[in-house]
Parts: sequence; C-alpha cells; structure tokens
Amino acid sequence: MHDALFSLLFMTLLLFGSPGPAPISLLASGANFGYKRNLPFLAGILTGLSLAMVLVNIGLSQLLASSPQLSSLLSLLCVGYLVYLAYKLYFQDAQQPKGSLLPSFSQGVLLNIINPKAYASLITLFSQFEIHAEQKTQGVVITALICIALVSVIDGLWLLAGAKLGKIFKSRQHIKRLNGMCSVAILVVASVLISH
Repeated sequence: MHDALFSLLFMTLLLFGSPGPAPISLLASGANFGYKRNLPFLAGILTGLSLAMVLVNIGLSQLLASSPQLSSLLSLLCVGYLVYLAYKLYFQDAQQPKGSLLPSFSQGVLLNIINPKAYASLITLFSQFEIHAEQKTQGVVITALICIALVSVIDGLWLLAGAKLGKIFKSRQHIKRLNGMCSVAILVVASVLISH
C-alpha cells in the first residue's frame, strides 16, 4: 500500500507540477492580480480537474480512444482556448482597470475541462497508479481525493509563486515582460498539444 501511495504521489507531482496550461495561467494571473483575488480561478481549475476525473472514470478515455475525431476536436478546443489566453495575457493593457481581466471561476473550470494534458495525466494516473481497494469505486475515490489534495497544493504554489513575482516586479514594464514570457510558454504548450 505504501509503495502504491508513494508512486501515486510522485506521478501526480510529476504530471501536474510540470508547466502546463493551468500552472502557467496561475503564475501569470498571480503576478498580475495577487493570490487572494485568484482564489476563485484556482477553485475553478480544481473543479474542472475534478469534473475531468469523473469523465475519465465513466469512460471518456475509451470514447476518446475509439473516436479520433472527438479527441482531435477536444485538442483543437484546448489549443484555441490557450491561444486566446496567451493573446489576452500578452496584450493586457497596463491602463485597464486592475480587475478587468481577472480570470473567473468559470474560466478555470473551462481550462481543465478542455485540457488534453489533464486528461492524459488522469488516464495515466487512474490506469497505472490507482490505489487498490476492496471495491473498484473505493480505489477510484481514494485516488481522486489524493490527487485533488496534492494538485490543490501544487496549483496553490504556482499561484503563490506568481503573486511573489508580482511583488518583485513592481513596475508595469516588468509585469508586461513576465506576461510575455507566460504567453510564449502557453503557446509552446499549445503547439506541443496540437503536434500530438
């Protein structure tokens, strides 16, 4: 049991701690709007991930495997949304009111609902690292709770790192550069997603 738990924790950290759409968005938004103002966005990201977990465990992975068109559509939706996020972040006007571009709860949900990286990571976790219990449902629930708890910490740290960067880079010019770097990182993630 301890080996299985360690493996699940390690793989969750590896898969969800690496830069992807959600962590990069949290970093950038944290730098622009601070930690507390982004808590609804973070809650949306975690809610979206929870919904994606439900979808994976009720058979979405089999549906995506059997329907390349649906899988491609999901990837295109995600890439389109990532390009939109990168554009919005890069061209954010320093003169706009501070809360006008603050990501919302629903944007956080959408970010993970259409995120192929989240689905690929979840399929890997639930197919290879699920905690075994007497009943399959118990194993799925335990695995999901452990995953969400760890991802909450991971994503919270990405948001906190962004908020700290926002305090270090006090000038609007520095924030603009950070936004540019995060926009490029989001576009790199989008290009990797579209190439697969």
